[in-house]
Amino acid sequence: MRRLHLPFDDPGAEPSDAGSVLALTSPMGFEFALVSGGPQSIAGRLPDDQTSLWLGLLLDGKACLVHSDGETALTPDHLILGATGVDARLTFTAPWRQLFLRIPRVAIDARLLAPMEAIVTVVSPETVLEHGLLALLRSIAQSLATDRSGEWNAIESALTELLVAALASSAGTAGRGGAAAAKARQLDRICRRIETQLGDPELSVGSIARDEGVSTRYLQNLFARSDQTVTNYVKNRRLERARADLVSPLHAQLSISEIAFRWGFNQSAHFSRAFRARYEETPRDARMKALEPKQSGTYSDK
Repeated sequence: MRRLHLPFDDPGAEPSDAGSVLALTSPMGFEFALVSGGPQSIAGRLPDDQTSLWLGLLLDGKACLVHSDGETALTPDHLILGATGVDARLTFTAPWRQLFLRIPRVAIDARLLAPMEAIVTVVSPETVLEHGLLALLRSIAQSLATDRSGEWNAIESALTELLVAALASSAGTAGRGGAAAAKARQLDRICRRIETQLGDPELSVGSIARDEGVSTRYLQNLFARSDQTVTNYVKNRRLERARADLVSPLHAQLSISEIAFRWGFNQSAHFSRAFRARYEETPRDARMKALEPKQSGTYSDK
């Protein structure tokens, strides 16, 4: 449990009932864990915990989440999510089974239109998007339970897309009326258009503004509202796409330079410097690390 950064409510105690953990760390650092146990509480944070996003989906049993908005009795139709280090308590009152996910903030921060609030919240699926996210999570849980192998890079990409869209739709600003909502929707539309043009080396602030029919100053101000710049947003999205290719067996035949050019970088040296600044490792190191069995293997404890 501590390896998963899931501390017990009483740090000096261990759970009284036997349980099991089946976990997997994907090439991009997503931690998937299928956990079961008896009545116990999970609360607080570990001292060495790094900032990240966590998700929890109850699969079997009964549980209650105490958080800033109050107390929620959880069902398999609830998704709980939040930033690490936020005060909350998850209490299981009967034998249970739950899927936990821990996602590095670097994997989604550049995609969010506004920084994610440091809260823990409960999502009750109402839209097709939210139901799709839960369906994917249940499928992941089933795959872990049956030890299915597969292409986890594709799962990472699909999960990121659904999660970012769900966070954006529930963020609040875009859901309200007025000028703020209009600007939030416009920014979302521009970001989606950028996604289709990341491989174009001519993509620039000017070309994006022309496509949208606005001035470069307006475009820059639009991104500034979410504490981003157009240039950094494009660079970060290109780096994320390139990193996904580097660690994917499906693109093992491509050289590092070919992947860099594929995502709009004109010079491999510039790509390597930007990659190292973002991920604190070289593109070659990222590729080699992804080939090590421990990066994509599972471990289990009972």
